[in-house]
Amino acid sequence: MEMEIDKILEEIENLVAASNRVPFLDKVMIDDGELFRLMDVLRSELPHQIQEAGDIVSRRDEIINAAQMEADRLVDGAKSEAERLVDTAKNEAERLVDTANREAEQTMERAKAYADKAVEENEIVARAREQEKAIMDQTMAAAQQMKTETEQYASQLRTSADDYANQIFDHVLETVGSALQAVQEAKGQLNNPH
Repeated sequence: MEMEIDKILEEIENLVAASNRVPFLDKVMIDDGELFRLMDVLRSELPHQIQEAGDIVSRRDEIINAAQMEADRLVDGAKSEAERLVDTAKNEAERLVDTANREAEQTMERAKAYADKAVEENEIVARAREQEKAIMDQTMAAAQQMKTETEQYASQLRTSADDYANQIFDHVLETVGSALQAVQEAKGQLNNPH
């Protein structure tokens, strides 16, 4: 439709440009029959152009609404996924700490039982004390190492959850940006029918 109107306007310009000039006046003589014919064609095309502009405005609202719904859906999904990842990280960290504590308790019980038995045998008391201290040191070191690894793992899971949430937000921004660009292009087409 837009091209048809441009074509009609161009024909009117050509009609004026090709018309004979009136001597001594800055005027031209135009074939009024041809001009009226072109004006009738232009009048018949304008309602189509106006309808098309209305369609573009309607589509703009639909695009904005769809983009908002998609953005809301992605944000809700990102929040749910982030919460799920944090919960998983907490549960895994608690499980690892519990396991480390149980193993440390078992090791300490074994060490104490061994030390008690060694105390009963006077000839190996000194060696038993040394072994008890070594086992306790190893147990504490192992417990500390497991605690450190567990905290690092929980931190990595939290970081991964944050990274995932940021990726989702970036995707939402890109989607909304594309939708806004489409709306701006539609508005541009409406305002600049060339």
